[in-house]
Amino acid sequence: MRKLTALVAGMTLAITALPAAAGVVITQKQHVTSGTNARDSEQTILVQGNKQKMVTEKHTIITDLDKGMLYVLDPKAKSYFEIEFPPKQPQMAAMMAASQNATMNFKKAGTTREVAGYKCTDYDGGGHVMQGDYVLKECFSSTAPGAEEFTAFEKNMMDKLKTATAVPPNSGAPHGVPLALDSTMKMGKVNIPGMAPDQAAKINEMMAQRKPIITSMVVEKIESKKLTDADFAVPSDYTKRDLPGPGGMMMKPGATKMAPLGGAPAAGAAPAAH
Repeated sequence: MRKLTALVAGMTLAITALPAAAGVVITQKQHVTSGTNARDSEQTILVQGNKQKMVTEKHTIITDLDKGMLYVLDPKAKSYFEIEFPPKQPQMAAMMAASQNATMNFKKAGTTREVAGYKCTDYDGGGHVMQGDYVLKECFSSTAPGAEEFTAFEKNMMDKLKTATAVPPNSGAPHGVPLALDSTMKMGKVNIPGMAPDQAAKINEMMAQRKPIITSMVVEKIESKKLTDADFAVPSDYTKRDLPGPGGMMMKPGATKMAPLGGAPAAGAAPAAH
């Protein structure tokens, strides 16, 4: 009996001595230019387990894979709408699939950098999204804090999306967390599922006149941090609103994040939202 008690006590001590699973908090700076227009912005990405949160100047987007939900928050209006993930609506599933498939064809560029104090490896990539065609160079680090957590979340998200789409999303993104990005996107013919032909024609006419969008992103700070459920919860004083129509939002390549029409490609699961 003493031996059993000692064994149980030892196991309890060993379990309590294990470090608690920590998340990762990433602070990014982004610069976007299109012709004579330029914009600087900052966004923060939080990832822990099966949850991700992106905070931008105008919106907050929470992805909860355990609940199978994606929440888009408007802090100024204190409102939000939600989307099932993976989505049951064919149009939304098609949009997300197109977004995921955009981050394909990564190849090592043969160069490395040091960003935020961590070494990363450059990869060249490109593809086609609903807004147009783009090329990019993205630097991934497997040694920066949260690299494993970030990669695991991305893989889990991709696996879940595969079950909801006829065309499986590409899962060949490099291992690690993206620390820098340089991309150029040429606006092309927009094809949004569910959009009326006359409305699509007007948008395509407008897009044809747009200058290429050039985006640069760099991580300024990345750290491991124990996060709580409250960090990924919709505030109790926010009002739920209806989901916008198919033409009211678009998906950024690399992750299930909404962005306005004509947005620029973003890094991995950390795209910009406006």
